[in-house]
Amino acid sequence: MVDVTSKSKKQESSKTAAKLLPKIERKSRTAEVLDALVHMIEGADLQVGDALPSETLLADQLGVGRSTIREALNRWEGLGLVRRRRGSGTYITATIKSSKGLGSTTTKLEAEGLLRILDVRRTLEKEVVRRAAENISDGQIDKMRIAYKKMERLVNEGLRWREADHEFHGVIYEASGNTMYGQVIRNVDDAFHASKVSNSPFEDPAFGFRSVPLHDNLCDAIARRAADDAVAAITKILDLVEQEVRSVSDS
Repeated sequence: MVDVTSKSKKQESSKTAAKLLPKIERKSRTAEVLDALVHMIEGADLQVGDALPSETLLADQLGVGRSTIREALNRWEGLGLVRRRRGSGTYITATIKSSKGLGSTTTKLEAEGLLRILDVRRTLEKEVVRRAAENISDGQIDKMRIAYKKMERLVNEGLRWREADHEFHGVIYEASGNTMYGQVIRNVDDAFHASKVSNSPFEDPAFGFRSVPLHDNLCDAIARRAADDAVAAITKILDLVEQEVRSVSDS
């Protein structure tokens, strides 16, 4: 049986929280909406598990269209900050606080989202490279080496290299014997990239390129079918990316 009184109190709490929102002057700026939502969450002391005010209420209070609110909440969902339940609402799934350092709040939240993704990738990638080292064929070794050389050349020439990186890892996912690993990892990555606002430091072509030379060790370990060395190599790659994420967040 639904507790009507409890439900009514929660709805009233959401309305009270929404009153903390200022009008957004530049309606196209999703980042401004997200910043306003952060301040609302802090001001209303909303916690993990609490519901945000409805899209309609947020749009009315901020003076923007519902599509802008929807885009902002979709970005947060990609970062793992909220969960949207159809017909129910949007619920906070991670601690959301404004930045107290030099970096912007948006960058800080993006960094935290990327760190959560790296945590997932760390678990999956270790098993993937181990299986790849155990199962890779001679033909796949050739494909992997070609993909790495392509990525290395693009980096050295200052060109876009991320697609080549996907190609390189794609060969490894294929060699693991279970391409579902690759699908899961790509879905997680795609959700993050779709969640970033314009001018995000994580969209800078230079972000992550320092890890490219370490892929040579990973390529070599898998080609030698040395599973433990492959796990050590992917761990170093992810460690370096994590350090870079934290550095961007703190700057």
